[in-house]
Amino acid sequence: MVMKMIMKGKMGRILEPHKEKMLLSLYRYYLSDMTFERVAEDAHVPVYFLVQFVNDNNLPIVFTEKDVRDGLHKVVELMRHEGIDTTKLPICA
Repeated sequence: MVMKMIMKGKMGRILEPHKEKMLLSLYRYYLSDMTFERVAEDAHVPVYFLVQFVNDNNLPIVFTEKDVRDGLHKVVELMRHEGIDTTKLPICA
């Protein structure tokens, strides 16, 4: 069902229930040694969907410390845009 909706270009509808969980999982990805597979599993979305979300939001893949800083900053920005309280996050970019 999820893959059918992705193929039809209705990703926004799928994302809404999982957006907060996905953003929190991506936040953890940038702080620790998590794989994309683990992030997708935590957020209850397919890996393909996670990769598409990362690409759509220009989030970097972690290769350097700069990627970590940029990724944290962008994820926190997205969280704030979605109305997620970021004041209690350990590192708030």
